[in-house]
Order: sequence, then C-alpha cells, then structure tokens
Amino acid sequence: MNSSKALYTTLNALIFLVILVIGVMLIFTGLSIAGFDFDFVKLTDTRSISEISGLHYLLIGLNLILYLVFIYGLIKLRTVASLFLNNTYYDPELGKNIDLSGKSFVLTGIFWWIVDGLSSFFLNHHISIGVSEKTFVYLFIIVIGLFFILAGKLFDNAYTLKSENDLTI
Repeated sequence: MNSSKALYTTLNALIFLVILVIGVMLIFTGLSIAGFDFDFVKLTDTRSISEISGLHYLLIGLNLILYLVFIYGLIKLRTVASLFLNNTYYDPELGKNIDLSGKSFVLTGIFWWIVDGLSSFFLNHHISIGVSEKTFVYLFIIVIGLFFILAGKLFDNAYTLKSENDLTI
C-alpha cells in the first residue's frame, strides 16, 4: 500500500469519525436541553440546563463552525490525496486544494485557541499565563496549516515551471 492510499484511507476514517462525534454530541445536547438526564455522563461542572447562559450557546456555536471549517480542510486534503493517487502532480487544482486546506487549518487553530481562552476566562474565571497541552495542539494545527500553505505554493510554482517548460522547443 503506497503512502497516498494510506493518507486517503486515513482521511476518510478521520472525516467519518469527526462527523460521527459531532452528531452524537449534538444529539446528547439536544436531549439534555429537552430534559433527559444522563447518569452515565460525569461532568465536572454541575450546572443545570436552566443555568446555562447565552454565552455557552455562543461558544458551542463557534466551536461547531470551527469543526465545520476543520472538516472542510480535511476534505480538501482528501482531494489532494486522490490527485496523488492519480499521479497528477502538475495539476493547478493540487496547489489550490493544499492551500485551502492549510488556510482552513490555520484559521481553525487560531480561532480554537481564542475560543478556548475566552471560554476559560468568561466561564471558569481562570487566566493562565503558562502553556497548557491544548495550546500545543492549537499551535501544532497552525504549524501544519502553514506547512500546507507552503506546500501549496511549491506545487503552484512547479505547475508554472512545467507549463513554461512545455512551451519551449
């Protein structure tokens, strides 16, 4: 199995799992708002549904939007893997899709970091000057996104050089 096929299969599984987890969490959130009590869920915060403010729902909505942007980046990366499987290395779509994937990862990493900081400040009244494990995850997503943007520029330049080379006799 070559690396492009492994990447394509892994991305398919990852996209499926992320969508499945988001769907399950939306179902549990909807059922808990409707009044169902889940005894198997042990929350560290013991607020009831009536105590949840609009800020909670705003942050949940922002996180949902960021998950959709992250899934969009994974889908674009899946398109890149399928182009690699077809051995189309000099396609203008390759650089464009890698660039879009990188931009979505950078956007997701930055805004997840901001939303996490805002939620810890406004909901938990907690300010941390140190670097947590979640911060490293956000920074890693940003670095991966920047790498994909750089790779997109590289493939765009390769396509330009290839097209110029094809024109010369």
